This record gives sequence, C-alpha cells and structure tokens, in this order.
Amino acid sequence: MSYSEKREQIDLLQQKINSYGDLNADVKKKINYKFRLDWNYYSNSMEGNTLTMDETRSVMVGNLTVGGKPIKDVQEMIGHDKLISEIIRIGKGEVRLSEKRIADIHKAIMHEEDEAKKKKIGIWKTEPNYIYNYKGERFDFVAPDEVKERMHDLLNKTNAAIDAIQQNKKDAPHPLDVALQFHLDYVVIHPFYDGNGRTARILTNLLLISFGYPPFWVKTNERSIYNQYIGDIQGYGGKPDLFFAFAADMILRSQQLVLDAIEGKDIEEEDDLDKELSLLKAQLTGENLLTTAASSDNICDAMEENIIPLFILAEEKCSSLKEFFFDINRTITYRVVNETERSVGTKDSKWEQITQNWLTNQIRADKKRLTNLHYTYELIGFKKNISANSFGLNIQVIFNDYNYAIVTYLNGTNPLQIAYGKKISKKELQGVISPLIKQIIEGIKRLNANKT
Repeated sequence: MSYSEKREQIDLLQQKINSYGDLNADVKKKINYKFRLDWNYYSNSMEGNTLTMDETRSVMVGNLTVGGKPIKDVQEMIGHDKLISEIIRIGKGEVRLSEKRIADIHKAIMHEEDEAKKKKIGIWKTEPNYIYNYKGERFDFVAPDEVKERMHDLLNKTNAAIDAIQQNKKDAPHPLDVALQFHLDYVVIHPFYDGNGRTARILTNLLLISFGYPPFWVKTNERSIYNQYIGDIQGYGGKPDLFFAFAADMILRSQQLVLDAIEGKDIEEEDDLDKELSLLKAQLTGENLLTTAASSDNICDAMEENIIPLFILAEEKCSSLKEFFFDINRTITYRVVNETERSVGTKDSKWEQITQNWLTNQIRADKKRLTNLHYTYELIGFKKNISANSFGLNIQVIFNDYNYAIVTYLNGTNPLQIAYGKKISKKELQGVISPLIKQIIEGIKRLNANKT
C-alpha cells in the first residue's frame, strides 16, 4: 500500500475515532498511559537509555530510585515523561513552533552531571556532529555555523504550513506531510550536541497531536528500518515516501490501539523479549568475572594457587606462638563427590607433603572432584595461665559449581568468593588470616592480664 493510500486510511480511522465523541475518563486514562509508556520507553531506549519497560513504569509512578541504573537515565526519563504528559493533556489545538519552545523541550529531557556538557543543553550545537549510517559510511549533519539559519527557515516553513491548515486554505498541505517532513528536515540539521532523535520525535508527535492524530513510536525491532530509511534520504537521495509510509504504519498502529481501548479490548502487550535482551546485552559489557566451571583439575589448581598458600600463611602466624603452648594440632579434612569425609594426618612430615601438593596430586590423578575442605589449627594448653586454655582457627573451603568460597567463623555471612582460574594476592590471603590471628591475640592478652 502506498503512502497516499495509508494516509487516506489514517484519515478514515481518525473519523471513526472522532465519531465516539469525548471518551470516558477510564478509557482516556488507559490510552494516555499506554501512549506515555511506549513513547517514553522506546524513544529513550533508542538513544541508549538503559531503563527497562518495567523500570520506565516505575519512574512514571514516581519511583525515583531505580537501583543500579545511571541517575542520568532516570532523570531524563522523568523529564521526558513530564513533557509528553503535558503534550498529551493539551491535545488538539493551535500550535506554533519557535526556537524557544524547542530549546525548552531540549532542557526538559536532557540531564548532565558534567558541568561542561550541562552548559550545552538548550543551545544550538557549537561543534560538528555526525553519524556512521547503516552502510558504515559517515554522514555529517549541518555545520554549527549554519544551524541558526537552517532552523529559522525550517520553523518559518513549518509554521506557514500550520497556518494554511488551520485557516483551511485551498492549497494547504496534508497535516501528516507537514509533521513527517519536519521530522526529516530536523534530523538532517541535528541542531543540538545530543538528544536530537528524542526532540525530533517529540516535536513530530506534538504536531500530530495538535492536528488531532495520535503519537507514534519506533519499536525495538523497527529501529533498523527507521535508521535505514532516514539514512537513505540523508545520504543517497532516497524517496521520503518510503519513510512516510513506514511512519504511517506506526500511526495506524496507535489509532488501532485507541479503537481497541474504546471497544474494551486489552491494549497491554506481551513483554517484548527482544527489547529486554538488547538492553541486557548493552549492560553486560566488560570482562567476565567467571571464566570456567568446577572440575577436578580446576579445583586442584585453586588448591595449589590459593588455598594451600592460605593454610601455610595461617601456619606461619600461629607457629610464632607455639612456644607458649604445650602442643599444637593441625587437621585437614576433605570430601570428594560421592565419598565419605577423609582426614589428613597432622604430623609435621605429613604437613610438609601437603604443602608440596601431595593432596592435590593424589586427587588430580584420581580425577576426583573435591566438594569441601576444612583446615583447623589448634594451640593447646596455654602455659601462662593455670586454666591451660587452647586457641585455634578454622577455615572451610566450599567448592561450588562456578566458584569457591573461603569461610571462617568471622566472615560466615560474607565469605570470600573466588572464581576458578583466578589467583588471589597475598594481601587478600592476609585479609582472611589477619582477623583470625588478631582474635587469638586478643584472647591471649585477656588471659595474660588475668593470671590466676
């Protein structure tokens, strides 16, 4: 169907919608909410806003703390929603575009923390801007020193067309042509440093609503064709009619939504998995924290790189106190999958074997997978106190499917979790041992201060 045929269909549908007269409050509320939600979400996400559809809903009802999301994204969504809510509320009526109105719209939807960028909001760009189109070729927008004149000409042309329509002049253009042509002309100029796509869609919808049509928005799966049509027009002399026909389909969709609401149908859509996935992928940038899963070899590597050095460090610190005790006792117990728990002897010779990877070599050779490991060091019979108290420390290592946890009685609620394949620093090892040794030291100090 050609654009002219779709335009005719839009006018017929609008006549049908208008024939219902003033809609009741509930229907109008439902339609306006849907318009706000989709317009807010789709237009902002096109420009990199990371808020999901559910988070957009949350912001719209006044929740200003969307966890884990940039404050810029939240504030820009708030400003965008406030602005389009007012546009929808005013509805059909006289409208004229001006530089001040466009600047005010830009100020309403932009938020910057950086002071230098903050000064650029609401003023014409002072630096060139460009994009790489869908063919990977660079397209430069209108140069900064030409913006004021080009915007002046665009506003004069658009306002003259609006006047002709409102005065019912015989040669007046069709309202849809005016709104959609404005969109194309505006994005070629790209008058601001940023936020041009959002302001283009706001201004185009402002015109559509003032002419009595519903707003439109570009869904996630429509972005590539939207960008392609505009790219073809900007860089390769493409026909505007293709873009106009594409936009007409989106306006028809909005009209059908209105009719469905009037007829009592559910106008809520199923969650768009594509949009959720694309937003999630955009957030999941950077280095992977997990690179491998548990296996006998990976666990044994972790033992040799991190866990045995941890036990050796504990041994070194505790051994410096041995002379004040009658004896020491160290124990390592461990369990492999589908087997009962085993203990390793505590004699010095056996300990030397362990520190030389005897335990891991045995497990690696058997291709068995450890599930947990428990290390205990006891200082038995304190010589400086008649009570002959004992002190000790315990470290448990739990081998999970994708990481392992080092647990002590001091960090039980917040254990140190380590990815397989990652070597931890000596400082991190000390971070586990030092609190345990300090606890022993404090206990010994208390006993020594109360000798009986």
